[in-house]
Amino acid sequence: RVASLLDRLTTLHRARTTVIETLQSRTAGSVEDAERILGMTGLEIETVLARVAASQSLGEGGPFIAALPDGAELTGFAGMVTGLDTQLNRLGALQTALRAMPLVAHLDGYRVSSGFGKRRDPITSKCAHPGGLDLSAPLRSAVRASAPGVVTVAGWNGRYGRMIEIDHGFGIRTRYGHLRKILVKKGQRVHHRKKIALVGNNGRSTGPHLHYEILSGKITVDPMRFIKAGKYVFKN
Repeated sequence: RVASLLDRLTTLHRARTTVIETLQSRTAGSVEDAERILGMTGLEIETVLARVAASQSLGEGGPFIAALPDGAELTGFAGMVTGLDTQLNRLGALQTALRAMPLVAHLDGYRVSSGFGKRRDPITSKCAHPGGLDLSAPLRSAVRASAPGVVTVAGWNGRYGRMIEIDHGFGIRTRYGHLRKILVKKGQRVHHRKKIALVGNNGRSTGPHLHYEILSGKITVDPMRFIKAGKYVFKN
């Protein structure tokens, strides 16, 4: 009977080890995919994950469990479970970050009339760096939120004309300028692809278009990298 029980225990141990190894392999692949997508935006992955961790920090406590001596490492099945737990935590943080990223197009149809970076100013003809994209589209075209978030600005804002700013969390914000009509209010929570405004031609503008910016912290980043990352997601 003892020999039979030992055989059964050995079989169970092998089975659970196989399960953990399979989960580790699948999780590692998912982590790589998520990191690839987030990396395509040009953002520093570890910085974004640090912001996610800071936003999710909760109270701590529970029973005391002594730590391993310095230099000691978990081995065998316990080590495998710990490694899988670490992978799953990272995957969860990456998925949380990606859900907040503005990866979806904010206009159903547009033409890029001015890209990100240095360009000739259309009014003064001097070299300028507007910090976003100018997207040509017909007057009154629907402008949609490129990710879920909370409206922090909805009104007139100088050279932007009528402008909306949305905070998506983790330091990421989007701005939509030169709007003909604003359809949301400050403090309103909007979902992904919600219609928030109509394309206009006001503020410092020479024709109907949408000025679109993405900010990471206080720094503007290239929106086209996010758009390309979004296309990669839906393509694959």
